[in-house]
Amino acid sequence: MNKRSLILYFSALMSVTAILFLYNNEVNNKYEQEDKVVARAVNVQTEYVNVDEFGANGEDSKDDSQSIQAAIDYSYDSKIGKVKLLGNKKYILKQGLVLKAGVELEFGQNTRLRIDGNFRAIDVKKNASISNGVLEIVNPNFSSDVIYIDGEQKIWSWDRTQIKNVTIVNAAGSNKGTGIHLYAGESGHFISFVNFIEIRIAGFHTGVKLEAVKPKDKDKYSFINGNRFINLTLDDCVRGIDIISSITIPNESSGNEFSGLQIQVSKHTKEVITVNGSDNKFEGMIWDVHLLKDNKSIIEFSKDSMRNSLFSNIGSAYIRDKGKNNYYSSPEEEAKNNR
Repeated sequence: MNKRSLILYFSALMSVTAILFLYNNEVNNKYEQEDKVVARAVNVQTEYVNVDEFGANGEDSKDDSQSIQAAIDYSYDSKIGKVKLLGNKKYILKQGLVLKAGVELEFGQNTRLRIDGNFRAIDVKKNASISNGVLEIVNPNFSSDVIYIDGEQKIWSWDRTQIKNVTIVNAAGSNKGTGIHLYAGESGHFISFVNFIEIRIAGFHTGVKLEAVKPKDKDKYSFINGNRFINLTLDDCVRGIDIISSITIPNESSGNEFSGLQIQVSKHTKEVITVNGSDNKFEGMIWDVHLLKDNKSIIEFSKDSMRNSLFSNIGSAYIRDKGKNNYYSSPEEEAKNNR
């Protein structure tokens, strides 16, 4: 091979080597980028479980109950701890859900869970939580609970059970069922220090029910104490807040706080607040009581009530007080007392 040919040969070899180097570098960069994307996707996936990946649709008329429950079960078993229903979708529930311990059910701000049937919609376990979205009753036969918490969970101050920024509406026009129901019915069952924040409830028979039943066993207690309802709105309910218990142990509902209340009565309203138990506090506004021409006494402190307090715009003419040392005040009565 002469000198000229040798130079051309090495030049060609260097060119091919350079091309191969650039190609391999580009391929490696591509795979690195793809690996990063996959890694990000895996990281995102482990942060929450998307119900759509378990067969829920939210854009058709099919029942999504089993798919949503499967997502909850997977989140519980895998310890991911969060289930999301995303977008402005409308998921259909024809069977009740059990929100297992430690699982957060998070809705998109305008995501709807349409409850079609008569069953307890969501049974909330200890350290579980619900945030955002709309829980909507669409079946006129519904007469059960939308959100239910049982005192058998023995929920205390260090637990993380919480309901936040949720709208619960009976759109079927039946005024049946209960929006939120806390129940303690056996020995040693209790629910305490749970926060319910920015909740809107409309169109039910009972908006919020706290129910402590006397245990069958002697010298045993059940109680629903110290829970907070912050910025609760109730609209068009037959009974707004219903607290059922004895005045104290063995079954009591005491020290529960309702602050920032906004209660809109309607022609269906019979009772706005009914109180058993002691030291419960209510603060807020009650609107358009003039609509209730045949039933002015819309707030009742029962004979099993003591030291409960109400701060509202409602005067004593609308209150029946059969208990002991209950206190209620309105701006009008405060002004009279200060003259």
